[in-house]
Amino acid sequence: MGINLTLIGEIGTFLVFWWFVHKYIWPIFASISAERQKKIADGLSMADSARFKLQSAEQQLQDTIADAKKQANEILTQAQKQAGQIVDEAREDAKKAGTLELNQARAQIEHEQRQAQQELRGKLSALVIEGAEKVVGREINAKDHEQLLQELTEKF
Repeated sequence: MGINLTLIGEIGTFLVFWWFVHKYIWPIFASISAERQKKIADGLSMADSARFKLQSAEQQLQDTIADAKKQANEILTQAQKQAGQIVDEAREDAKKAGTLELNQARAQIEHEQRQAQQELRGKLSALVIEGAEKVVGREINAKDHEQLLQELTEKF
């Protein structure tokens, strides 16, 4: 009877202890465990979110770098094109200036040539008249002189 009664007493005590732990102590440990699981799940979720944001940021960075390279190439191409245009314009301006100077020089040469011809005609006519005076032996008046000069000038 001693063992059986002891065994029943121990079982009863164990059941009371189990009921007490299950009713008052177990919920405290369960809530602590649930909070910890929630924190771990939140941490994992945040880590996944951060990993996704990092990948997104890296992709955005690569896109930005690609756009910057594209813009730099476009700017370089435009600069080269503008440089070519400036060189072409300078070449055209130089050709125009050279042509203008050449035409001015030709006009000046023609003008000086005409002046020299007029001068030579005048000197030649004076020499002819002087020679004619010596041959004829008389002096030619101003009117005759002018008429002879005009005729000789037209012949030249």
